[in-house]
Amino acid sequence: MFVVSINFKTASERLRGRLALSDENVVDYMKRLRQNGISECVFLSTCNRLEIYGSGEYQKATRLLARYTDTDVSLIREHLLIFQGEDALRHLFRVASGLESMVIGEDEILGQVKRAYFLAQSSGCLGEEFHQIFQAALAAAKKVKTDTLLSKTSVSVATIGAAYCHKFTEGSKKILMIGAGGEIGKKMRMDLLSYGDCEITATIHRTHINDPRISLIPYEERYQAVEEADIIISATKSPHYTMTATHLNGLTPRKRLFVDLAVPKDLDEEIAKLPGASMIGIDDFKKLARENNQVKMSQMSLAEEIIEEAMDDLIKESLFRKFMPRMESLTEGFTGGIDHFIFEYKKEASAKELQTFINVLERMGR
Repeated sequence: MFVVSINFKTASERLRGRLALSDENVVDYMKRLRQNGISECVFLSTCNRLEIYGSGEYQKATRLLARYTDTDVSLIREHLLIFQGEDALRHLFRVASGLESMVIGEDEILGQVKRAYFLAQSSGCLGEEFHQIFQAALAAAKKVKTDTLLSKTSVSVATIGAAYCHKFTEGSKKILMIGAGGEIGKKMRMDLLSYGDCEITATIHRTHINDPRISLIPYEERYQAVEEADIIISATKSPHYTMTATHLNGLTPRKRLFVDLAVPKDLDEEIAKLPGASMIGIDDFKKLARENNQVKMSQMSLAEEIIEEAMDDLIKESLFRKFMPRMESLTEGFTGGIDHFIFEYKKEASAKELQTFINVLERMGR
């Protein structure tokens, strides 16, 4: 197993956006990987990371991604991390549990990993081995969420974004949301509403929002709605800008905050140059996330213990499952009972292997 990871620690938001793929393109990419000798694969894409989990030669995944996105392969290699074998397994478990997130213990990542797993499964890109690996990783992530304070003090990018908007100006504020029906948009709008000082207008595009607390307008009327808004938030999966500076040139100058929660970017960076406008994006949340993460560091060791135990169980099950077909033929020669077996084991084992075996027998005898 290998993992090719391009994430917020290694690559800019611009590069991550360039490599982001739609669900349709993800399926096509995974099928091409299989045609090129990658027997199983899962493609995980979020606002903060793009990762390819596969079985085979990771170089094939990197080269194909470069061709698929028309990106120089050397640029990709410069900003990626490679994990193989047990390290790849551990990385998946840590990602699913939120330990590798910009915001440690975030809520969204578990659902995103699950969604990537189901997409690979429904596309015929998943075999029995990866099915068991991802099931184990998701189960471990749920245990981390249940048994540690990481989940009980869980803060996501959307939550941090909502808090930033709340502090942007005192008193009641008018907010325009584009993409309020998406995964991050839904989380952020609920967090904003919990403050009780936000009047939210959301655009209707592909997802209908059934919430009487929110005013709805057609997506095509978004530019007109900016005039009355104090804060404009965009969190879509659009490959193009949802707003450009050119279309906002006639805007009445005053203090406004533009929040871009999309990768690739939803908002034209030139908007920040408009009189009174300021803008914050995904990468700007890194500092805010670091402050939040300091509170959670005390829970990391407990989460890591849960992950290591789950990994050990998975590896043992895998080893035993592969051994089962040969067990009868290998053990039929041991006719002298357990004592004979132990003496024969002593002859063949190294000192370290024998000590491990004795330790296990002692634990079983307690």
